Amino acid sequence: MAIKSPPVVLTGRPHLVRISTLQPATSCQVRELNSGELRYNQVLTPRLKEVIVVVKGPFSVKSNAIENLVVSIDGYRYSVVGLAGAQTADFPDPETAPAPVPAVSAKGAPAKAGPAKTAPRSR
Repeated sequence: MAIKSPPVVLTGRPHLVRISTLQPATSCQVRELNSGELRYNQVLTPRLKEVIVVVKGPFSVKSNAIENLVVSIDGYRYSVVGLAGAQTADFPDPETAPAPVPAVSAKGAPAKAGPAKTAPRSR
């Protein structure tokens, strides 16, 4: 006789996780950590639009080239570049985790100046 575990009740609102890749043939698996539910399991290519997955609570992303993935949660982009060589990245509950600090460029592009207006020459 198998022992049945009680169902997991997820609280909070759903969050949109957008995933895209920079490298062809990148496998991607998204799993909710609270329930263990597999939310996405496909191969991504740069030609495809980004994949949108709805999650509640903390989740993990598993990939064969995780450093080439672009992950954003509710519009905030999270960096996975520092995970080169790893296969799994765990993300905390978006409800309790602070938003990432936006990147600030050191120097912005110079403003375009229009052509100098000159007075017409009289002949």
